[in-house]
Amino acid sequence: MKKVITIVITLVILLGLNYGLTYFTNTKFIDFAFFVGLGVTILIWFFTSKGGLTTKNTDMLVQSTTGIKMGEQKYEFSPNIAFITSLVYTVITLAATIYHYRSYF
Repeated sequence: MKKVITIVITLVILLGLNYGLTYFTNTKFIDFAFFVGLGVTILIWFFTSKGGLTTKNTDMLVQSTTGIKMGEQKYEFSPNIAFITSLVYTVITLAATIYHYRSYF
């Protein structure tokens, strides 16, 4: 049940962001759907991964301030249900965008 709620909340956020962007820019829903999905997917990946660029930057900041060498953390990312939902949304909207604008290709 918790997974279903997470999927629904993620989709509501994605659709709400996309609708808000299209409402304020007076464009079609499909125009920004892929980019909203891609942006949210990257944000979820950035904030749920461990040992990346920001962790190394923080370790170096602590090391330069205190003089104590910090143990290096291994990069780790385990995709959660919100990431997978956002990734599926992005792939579907990419396919829909390509189909919608197929005459331009």
